Amino acid sequence: MTIKALRRRLRFLPLFRREEGQAAFEFLLILPFFVFFLLLLIDFGIMMYEYVSVSNAVREGARYGAVNCGDGGCTYDDVCLRVVERSGGILSDSDCGTPAVTVGWPDGSDRGDSVAVKVDHDYKFLFFPNSILGIGNITIPVVSCADMRLEQKDKTAVQSGSGCG
Repeated sequence: MTIKALRRRLRFLPLFRREEGQAAFEFLLILPFFVFFLLLLIDFGIMMYEYVSVSNAVREGARYGAVNCGDGGCTYDDVCLRVVERSGGILSDSDCGTPAVTVGWPDGSDRGDSVAVKVDHDYKFLFFPNSILGIGNITIPVVSCADMRLEQKDKTAVQSGSGCG
């Protein structure tokens, strides 16, 4: 190899050592992971909102049953609809009468006995639908239960059910 040919080859060597696009390339490599983490964080926040809303609705339903069911004009459906109304649109009327919302008077209907309300709701991912992931039906259970004492004797027909414990 002649010196002239060697100089020609060495002339192109600095072109391969430039680092002008390195930061952009590294950003493109990290971007999908960042977007995935951001969407997962938003999904987790929505799940926590649903948990807090369902917990509040269950407490409201148990309190409604403890205070208003003593006169005999209160039924399972009244308490269940109160839970649905207070859930912030997470639960629907069709959840009443299903295992999703349960209302029970496990100890009886005397003053001081308990009214138990339990909601078992499944959270479905918003940004990661199961059909895209292709790994089956993924849900996270959002479960809340409240147990409050009757403030007066309940004159309605007692419906047995399990408490929160």
